[in-house]
Amino acid sequence: MRRATDPWESHEGGIMNTLVPEATIPSHQGPDAQTVDAELDVVTIAVKVPQTLAHLHSWSVQLTRDASAEEVIDAFRQSSRIAMIRMDDGLTALNTVKELMADLGRPRDDLYEVALWEDMVAVSEGEAFYAYMVDNQAIVIPDTIDAIRALTSRDQDPEASMAKTDAALGIGLKLV
Repeated sequence: MRRATDPWESHEGGIMNTLVPEATIPSHQGPDAQTVDAELDVVTIAVKVPQTLAHLHSWSVQLTRDASAEEVIDAFRQSSRIAMIRMDDGLTALNTVKELMADLGRPRDDLYEVALWEDMVAVSEGEAFYAYMVDNQAIVIPDTIDAIRALTSRDQDPEASMAKTDAALGIGLKLV
């Protein structure tokens, strides 16, 4: 589910009281991802929704081996740029996650990580199901900082660069 418009343009004819499916399948997100990984087998469908906070991605992924939900969650936990959140902690919607970012003192309530609902992850018959939030204003900030370091040869080690960025932005801290 993608936000209908950018916040600064929401007065210019954004949708209200409806959902608007994008007219083509796949939506542009799948082919965009395939420019980075040409072998990625993905079909995307997008729906515009009447809000401007973020996108909500819902996935159904065919696993290459049998795995439990806990194994899938553990795999997600390996990335500092995935913030595991829980419905049980009151993070039941996009706005509640943005409010948490404000409470944590993040500039502009920025969520630099992907916020993945840990207590929604499910596995059934070799398929994993999960949902996550993308603050599309802030999600590009850490990667842009890392890219600048790489392009200027300030940091040859990608993991070291990511660690510096994560520390500077407060990424990887337990959110709740």
